[in-house]
Amino acid sequence: MTNASDDLGAAEREAAAAAFGARLDQVAAELGLRLPAPEQLGRSWAEFRAPDTDDRAWIRTWVPDAGPAVSVRRAGVTLANGHAPDLAEAVRAAAAWLAGADLAGVRDVAPFLVVHDWAFAHERAPLDEVELIWRQDLGRFDTRALHRYPLGYRAMFEAAFAEPRLRRLAPVTSHYRLWFSAVPRFPFQPVGGAIDPLSDGGFLVRSSRSSHETVEVATAEQAVALVAEGLPAEF
Repeated sequence: MTNASDDLGAAEREAAAAAFGARLDQVAAELGLRLPAPEQLGRSWAEFRAPDTDDRAWIRTWVPDAGPAVSVRRAGVTLANGHAPDLAEAVRAAAAWLAGADLAGVRDVAPFLVVHDWAFAHERAPLDEVELIWRQDLGRFDTRALHRYPLGYRAMFEAAFAEPRLRRLAPVTSHYRLWFSAVPRFPFQPVGGAIDPLSDGGFLVRSSRSSHETVEVATAEQAVALVAEGLPAEF
């Protein structure tokens, strides 16, 4: 059972979402473009799906200081994202992708989008799922510039990616702890140790994902070497 205040809150959210959708339509019309009806719509975000495909585009404006965020996805994989200088450029990028442009074409229209080499490769021929997870995780360091990662967090990921035995496993994170799974999807199968970045720039290596048996080391490379050495022989 809902009360009047709940209904009012829902009505306000719906009105705000409708206003944001109308604003996007107006911007598109001013550019001589047309966006499909959004699959999902909120007061500061919209998700669109291209007709007859699973290509999707998102526009989000909930971080005003960064400019509207745009991301484009194909078959469940985010291939490009970035912050547009204004809403018109965000709409232009989304409309190009939803109209069937490839990554090169979308980047020509929207040079603010970050498109990594792996995304072009994946567009040509799909990457292995584990490799794709690594590439996407590493790519977030370039596309989420406003997010404050712990000291050493990026170095930890890059060192683990450079270690062949760990690169064959799927990376998993929880509260910035990095551990590894034999399978790329939930339910995960933890393999070997885990690494926690420390506030002083060092790293805490655990003998397993949740073990209290720990060793502190100074560099990401040392941490990764310890985890690799502790992997079961079959890995």
